[in-house]
Amino acid sequence: MRLDCTDCLNFLSSLPDDSVDLIIADPPYYRTIKDYWDNQWMSEKHYLSWCEKWVKEAARVLAPGRCLYVWGTTKSDTFLRLKLDVLNNQDDLFYQNWIIWSYDWGGRTKKTFPRKHEDLLMYSKGKEFPFNADEVRIPYKMKSNVRKGAQNNPLGKIPTDVWYKNNHTTSKEYAGWHSTQKPIELLERIVLANTSPGDTVLDFFSGSGSTAVAALRNGRKFVGCEFDKNYHRKSLDRIKKLT
Repeated sequence: MRLDCTDCLNFLSSLPDDSVDLIIADPPYYRTIKDYWDNQWMSEKHYLSWCEKWVKEAARVLAPGRCLYVWGTTKSDTFLRLKLDVLNNQDDLFYQNWIIWSYDWGGRTKKTFPRKHEDLLMYSKGKEFPFNADEVRIPYKMKSNVRKGAQNNPLGKIPTDVWYKNNHTTSKEYAGWHSTQKPIELLERIVLANTSPGDTVLDFFSGSGSTAVAALRNGRKFVGCEFDKNYHRKSLDRIKKLT
């Protein structure tokens, strides 16, 4: 396990080509929340220029036939520009999925339909990639398929591209850790779907260390970095509890 306290570009430059088997990236969203790390660019143009740099490095270190996931939000058009102008222009990355994480917590506006979701883009390096369907199946809601003659898989069904999971911050253990922290259960779904035991998972926006936890407790290796010293320290303490 390697978790450095450094800038993502510095960390990525230290990794060899084609050296990781899965990347889960949860970058700053750009001026959507009040935290300092989401407001460090002079303009959207500067933000997207920075994104181009880490996307290029991510594609370099990702092994062929492996997957990159990028979290974001369509609260603004910036995420759409990140997809269309940056990710889609990386020649060796192929768009595969747009996943929605749906939840039902937090405040509600009275003038529009409340936005209660975040977005997750899936890309692969090359057109072929592993997908371990049986590792991520979930129970059927109905005991039998309505189509005549169809049989349910005894292991359950493959989740759709809409994932419902209320936020982890309902857990007392990790409440208030990070403003954009993701549920372990969803990160484990990604890890199990696209890697095998012993594979290496990379997260260079590690935050509270949730990706590391999801990887390590499922027999994968983890490498990553976190720029904020406080989150880095708390993440290391959290990871130590696994051993």
